[in-house]
Amino acid sequence: MGRGIFTNEFIEEVRTASDIVAVIGEYVRLKKVGQNFVGLCPFHNEDTPSFTVNRERQMFYCFGCNVGGDVFEFIKKRETVDFPEAVRLLAERAHLAVPVLDPADEQRKLERQALYWANELAKKYFQSCLYHRELGAEARAYLARRGIDTATAQKFGLGFAPDKWESLLYYLRQSGVGQEVAIKAGLAIPRPKGTGAYDRFRGRLMFPIHDVRGRVVAFGGRVLGPGEPKYLNSPETTIYRKARLLYALDQARSGIERENKVLIVEGYLDVLACYQFGFDFAVASLGTALTSEQIALLKRYTTNINIAYDADAAGQTAAARGLQMVRQAGCQVKVLMLPVGKDPDDFLRSHGAEAFKALVEQAVPLPVYYFRQLTQKHDIGTLEGRLAVAKAMVPHLAGIENLVEREEYTKKVAEKLGLSQEALRAEIKQQIEEKGQVGFRKPTITTKARPSLLPATRQAETDALMGLSSLFLANPEIRPLIAASVPVDCLSQLPQATVLKTMLALFDPNGSDFSLPELANMMPDQDTRNILAQLAVKPPPVGEAAELVADYTRFLHLLWVQRQIQILKREINSLKRAGKNEE
Repeated sequence: MGRGIFTNEFIEEVRTASDIVAVIGEYVRLKKVGQNFVGLCPFHNEDTPSFTVNRERQMFYCFGCNVGGDVFEFIKKRETVDFPEAVRLLAERAHLAVPVLDPADEQRKLERQALYWANELAKKYFQSCLYHRELGAEARAYLARRGIDTATAQKFGLGFAPDKWESLLYYLRQSGVGQEVAIKAGLAIPRPKGTGAYDRFRGRLMFPIHDVRGRVVAFGGRVLGPGEPKYLNSPETTIYRKARLLYALDQARSGIERENKVLIVEGYLDVLACYQFGFDFAVASLGTALTSEQIALLKRYTTNINIAYDADAAGQTAAARGLQMVRQAGCQVKVLMLPVGKDPDDFLRSHGAEAFKALVEQAVPLPVYYFRQLTQKHDIGTLEGRLAVAKAMVPHLAGIENLVEREEYTKKVAEKLGLSQEALRAEIKQQIEEKGQVGFRKPTITTKARPSLLPATRQAETDALMGLSSLFLANPEIRPLIAASVPVDCLSQLPQATVLKTMLALFDPNGSDFSLPELANMMPDQDTRNILAQLAVKPPPVGEAAELVADYTRFLHLLWVQRQIQILKREINSLKRAGKNEE
């Protein structure tokens, strides 16, 4: 079987029938430039075309947002569907008969469809109750007090669950949805004794939660007056995993792509207020801490993340957890500095859209955010306070991989605290060495390499790995030389190294050649597949291939030697410190 529910043969049949230039041309205006086609990227906002499609290799890549892949990957991202659905859509486009699923898969599909339908019916029922003259009066009054207008309430599908035990269940039964499905959808709870069930949501303002395709998968319900819990959410089901979704992303997608940034807030009402005041690129995390799945979802649309959590202690703690996760995912993250005691909803209603726009534009980078938080916590009028701030800033500064950026922030922190820059740099260096981080004053490696091979930096290593991979992909006759020359055991853990290792693992000098789709299927994650797509649309390095291979491999081997020296130095220093402690 192939990926998901289709055979490899059917997947290849669909691929053959779906020329990537023709498919993408239905979404993007493409212009032929040399051997490639270029156009404005559909995945991020740009003025100069950086989106490239290669017909020969049937791959696309955007040099602006680093997204790439084959025709299936394009449909997955553009239509926000999984792989089987992308195959199905392309098959229907090519007028190919889609194979019938096996009975077990068909049953699971029907069960999921039943849950989607139950949730959609529940949404309609809650909406009808909200606008019922008597039933929804209190809920409508609450929305009016919170400043949520009717247009916004309808746009987001808000509703009201009456304070009755089985009103939704009765409505679902009348609509052909049984009790078992209602329970599986999280809309009803089985009674602890005997048979039957009762409505999960009663006497609450209802916020439907949609997936990126706009399907209702869950609900959040808020009490209108005093009562606990203030918010009651649907349990996780086969169609709802809160770690994988963001509230209102289905509504915010176009705004995020237009602005090339996303604003993450905490609550449903924060999102509604943002939308109502013109900030239609806001979403809410379904829980206080962002998850890696949510960040990966956002990276489909932008890598610029702005966070606007409540300015209280809990909100700032949640922000800190989210910030660490976002930074590790390679995104650019900034934080809105909301006044203490204000959330985005409060701020917008008391200060207006222009003031909030200024907050968005003046959002601060991570190091500045951390520094401000620490200076509020410690008295920097004392030496003890300044030292405490400096100590707490060291890991944040050490985590900045860009050397120029790290140096600038190091200078600023030292100046503001009135401390020695040299001492702070030494602390950062020690932190990096102890954690095994990269990017701090790497020694220059002298080689006979051509000028394009710079000193031993992350970029130079990436260039060497990409150069070898590009030569390997473009020149079958040079593959035996690359396979024999590349010191595989010496390669780092960079994703570019993973791509090269995968190519070498597939290479068989006595066997048949491999295809790009086969190579893409072997890649462990989306980052490596994007790198492969970039290689597919870029021309190989210019020069004599054998000389280039020799230069690149010599460079990588010397870089490995230098790293081994650094490891030994750290081990020696560690042993020395251990010896001193024993004394």
